[in-house]
Amino acid sequence: MDNPALFEMPDDKMLGGSIAEAAYKTIQALHAHGALDGTHALKVELIMQGARALDYEFRKDKLSIAAMQLYTKVLDTADGLPTVQAAVDDSFNRLVSSLEDADR
Repeated sequence: MDNPALFEMPDDKMLGGSIAEAAYKTIQALHAHGALDGTHALKVELIMQGARALDYEFRKDKLSIAAMQLYTKVLDTADGLPTVQAAVDDSFNRLVSSLEDADR
């Protein structure tokens, strides 16, 4: 028995829209500030795949319940990424610790 999809997935070749573009820019900014590393690869991929699917869904006349649930999940996953401030704080704390170690 075939299980129908809750919502259509966009073709892999389809470029994302504004949601995917914003997700990409956010991820690039976090990466550039050292907030992301290899341990975030799964979350980043889920966010990007979800963002592309949402762009596809938002082009339709009516959003499905599954699309709205995906929207919530993408936001929750994105909220789980570290912030630039956390990366800066971590770098600062490592610097202070190194300076303290050098003084001993």
